[in-house]
Amino acid sequence: MDNFILPLFKNGFISNEANLFFAIVLGFAFGFVLERSGFTRSQFIVDTFYLRDLAVPKIMGIAVITTTTWFIIFAFLGILDLKALFSPPTYVWPYVVGGLLFGVGMVMAGYCPGTAVAGAGTGKSDAWIFLFGIAFGMFLYFLIYPYIDQLASSSKLGVLKLHDLFGGNEYTSYILTVVLEIGIILFLMFLQKIAQRGEK
Repeated sequence: MDNFILPLFKNGFISNEANLFFAIVLGFAFGFVLERSGFTRSQFIVDTFYLRDLAVPKIMGIAVITTTTWFIIFAFLGILDLKALFSPPTYVWPYVVGGLLFGVGMVMAGYCPGTAVAGAGTGKSDAWIFLFGIAFGMFLYFLIYPYIDQLASSSKLGVLKLHDLFGGNEYTSYILTVVLEIGIILFLMFLQKIAQRGEK
């Protein structure tokens, strides 16, 4: 049990094949939960952008808070190595441009990649069209990358975490994450009230 430290694969507790198996099983479970909760309907995401229904950001926020809480508990108990968790490097301008394109695509289609895959699995034609759009976008990005490679690799800050910006350690990042998520949810609820008043 000496190697029983999360993440299991990175710490040599399970093989690559077992890691892929668990990833597939958890992926199907995640898709099942999305479908049963109704999140594979494009109307959910569209309603979020028009501030008619904030179920999606609320549940996402709660999921982030729950996950980070378990992370910090497991780290405190010594069964999770926080430094072994993968964190992608930060590219400021590519993230800004990509985030804007991603957001426009989501509000136009009513899907994100995860809900689209789950929706396609249940035979939703609009989800399939969205996935074809993603595939086309990836192919287009491959073609134009030589012309935008400087933008795509610009403003690299490395692996950046909240406690790197504000000081402290991983526990500081956890507290800031919870505060930010609660603040985002409250801010969206405030915007929703304003939007509802404007419709009356």
